[in-house]
Amino acid sequence: MKICKLAFFALALIAGSAAHAQQPPPAPTPVPGAPPSASDQGIRVRGLAFQLAAPPTDIYVHDAAAPPGIVGAKLDVKGYLNHEFSLLPIRGKNVVCTKSSDPASIKDPANILAKATLPDKFKNGIFMFLPGTGAPGAPMFRILVVDDSTSAFPRGSFKVMNLSPVTVRIQLEKETFEFKSGEMKLIEDPPVGENQSSGMRAFSQAGSQWQKIGSGIWPHPGDKRVLQVLFENPGTKQVELRGIRDVAVTY
Repeated sequence: MKICKLAFFALALIAGSAAHAQQPPPAPTPVPGAPPSASDQGIRVRGLAFQLAAPPTDIYVHDAAAPPGIVGAKLDVKGYLNHEFSLLPIRGKNVVCTKSSDPASIKDPANILAKATLPDKFKNGIFMFLPGTGAPGAPMFRILVVDDSTSAFPRGSFKVMNLSPVTVRIQLEKETFEFKSGEMKLIEDPPVGENQSSGMRAFSQAGSQWQKIGSGIWPHPGDKRVLQVLFENPGTKQVELRGIRDVAVTY
């Protein structure tokens, strides 16, 4: 009987040790002021230069509320969009873009390139760099923050951004869409005619009149997406339209 009890005790001890060995180690205690861990890596951002004569080559993004000593993260900025993004360890809502990774650069006006405020719960998107306002003391560039999640920018849709100072109408086939100055709206599953394309005409408001600013054919995006940007040409002062084809992000 004693032998049986000893054997049972030994088996229970071995089973308990094996179960303990299979348990994951406890999560490390966060260190105040440390960069985000692998489970909290910040935000995914694609940088896009639009209507810039000299796009910035070295841009570092800083969290304006980061603890002292946290360096800025480099952001790649292109003239087009693809699947590549920069992972930025940003936790706050206000970001400052500078020419240097040095955290002290956010206090130096000569180093500041642009500033932006992120929408609530922003996780991934596009930083569209635009020409600055030219006002005294203003940064060289402006940033338009675009949520590019598939819930905010679905496959097969156009995201239209009216950066011009006037209201614009876009007619696709027989359907008309209106965009006020500064407005950003989706055209989901756009109306199409033959060959899965939309006949497009665009008009800008001039007083009580509507002036035609362009026409053409917009192919249906299919499983991709397209940014359509309305802007005022600084040379001609005419409203123009430019399309930027985009992939559908999967993260």
